[in-house]
Amino acid sequence: MRSFVSALVLLFAYTVPGFTETIQPPADPSVRHYLTIPPGGLAAFMKRPVFPLPMVSHHRGGPMPGFPENSIEAMDNALAYGYGIMEVDVAQLKDGTLILMHDDTLGRTTTGEGALRQKNWADVSDLFLKDENGTVTTFRIPKLEAVLNWAKGRTVLTLDIKRGVDFAKVARMVRETGAQDYAAAISYSIDQAKVFYRLAPDMPQSIGMTSQEDIQAFDASGIPPELAIAWTGTRLKEASFYKALHKRGWRVIVGTLGRRDTAIDVQIRDKKTPLAYRDIVQLGADIIATDRFWAVQAEIVNPNLFIFSRQKLVK
Repeated sequence: MRSFVSALVLLFAYTVPGFTETIQPPADPSVRHYLTIPPGGLAAFMKRPVFPLPMVSHHRGGPMPGFPENSIEAMDNALAYGYGIMEVDVAQLKDGTLILMHDDTLGRTTTGEGALRQKNWADVSDLFLKDENGTVTTFRIPKLEAVLNWAKGRTVLTLDIKRGVDFAKVARMVRETGAQDYAAAISYSIDQAKVFYRLAPDMPQSIGMTSQEDIQAFDASGIPPELAIAWTGTRLKEASFYKALHKRGWRVIVGTLGRRDTAIDVQIRDKKTPLAYRDIVQLGADIIATDRFWAVQAEIVNPNLFIFSRQKLVK
């Protein structure tokens, strides 16, 4: 799987409509930066530490040219740039197989076509993944089981459960693979969070906290506060709001991701705002969820992340 490291070019051209971004390669392509969570320690790790250390959340696993979204190869490449957690999308096929995939159809991200929910694993296992520029790679659609096994000792996955996916099956697979210390869930409402908590009472969750009403709804939910990670959306809040979340011991996730012109990633990339990623950290972000992980890492990297290990790949 790691033979692709030697194929890294000096510069990546990342093309999106109306813009081409040049991405510098990692300082040492042979090095990976891994999260090492002690047994039973994920909830404690996700709690905001006394001395906060900012991190990156890699949207859809950190794609870039040559490394397709929701692939093990993209996540492995992203960890060459620095520490971080990986937000990935979990979909379910007709035969019940759990895979990583964002879209309801295959055409944008694979060499296949058609509705995902009408496919069995045999129909998609031989397809190749496409990168963000539409270039076909040699990488395949990964099963969730393989991703959970890969993540252990490397990174924390935040699982975005797509519509129609059996969360009980996802939670069971997390337990069966022994990935409890490396997997958290993403919920989109308090009602969904309560269902997830009932099915997986020890699994941390990223829960929307964009207003005082959201906080009050959480307080009434019965979910232990230590299992919550505060997702505050893609629009910046007042520093006082983030501070109130911090007082509860919650890490704050701020989303800068998105392809639209108003997305913070796009605004920073196109120099249409005086904001820098370090300013967002200063405002109160503990985790920046981004489509430009390489740029965020370059600004907020902290060499004093004692909980992590830095490992050199075996040739």
